[in-house]
Amino acid sequence: MFLLLVLLLALQSQQAIKLKRFEILRVDPAGMNRLPPPLRAFFADPVPDAEPVASLNEAAMRAGFTPRLPKSATPIQLGVTDPVHTDARIELEALSQALRDGTVTNVTMPQDWEAVTIAIERGPGVLADYGDFVIVQAPAPTLNTPSGFPLDQFVEVLFRVVGINAPDARTLRQKFAANPALFFPIPIRYEMDIHEVRLNSGPGLLLQNGSKIGDLALVWSTADHIYFLTGGLTETQVIELANSIQ
Repeated sequence: MFLLLVLLLALQSQQAIKLKRFEILRVDPAGMNRLPPPLRAFFADPVPDAEPVASLNEAAMRAGFTPRLPKSATPIQLGVTDPVHTDARIELEALSQALRDGTVTNVTMPQDWEAVTIAIERGPGVLADYGDFVIVQAPAPTLNTPSGFPLDQFVEVLFRVVGINAPDARTLRQKFAANPALFFPIPIRYEMDIHEVRLNSGPGLLLQNGSKIGDLALVWSTADHIYFLTGGLTETQVIELANSIQ
């Protein structure tokens, strides 16, 4: 009985936050490298490696969900991406040093953040390669933190470490507090056209080189999954493909 009570209290002392929105961060690689390694997992790779599988049924069985794919095309290869389970432990001295390395001042962190661990979790996903384009889908990532931990304040500190100025970091914090997001860093040196588009399932983000040459990408989410579509297509084509996924 005592052990059960301890387990129930431990579960109640955690808060789970799903990341069901996307935010693009324009940062220099040097800024990302300043982050202490355990904290780099807060910034996502939208196209993780996938292990090939022989069929859609095998992909569904291994991923634990039935993938939603366009009905107008047949994938030439399917794969399953690994699940993510990373414990990001906060070490205040390492984080303070990262701020100093970036010549960031006027940032304070509570002492009770020391040794706080944030679990970053995401279930396995499915990658479908169609030759001209690729679609990756996976359950929305979840951040598990101690109950009451000010996650928005913490991510604002991370923004400052990677080189985002104070006003922009505060704006990103406010947006995160209202609707937690998954962050994709893109180096500043790349000229990009990034804008929101409307899909049947809600808003999505379209990313393309400023020259409009080469592959483009579309990221969006539904009630239960996140999606990333990239390939040598037009904006109209990727929107049509996203809307055809059922």
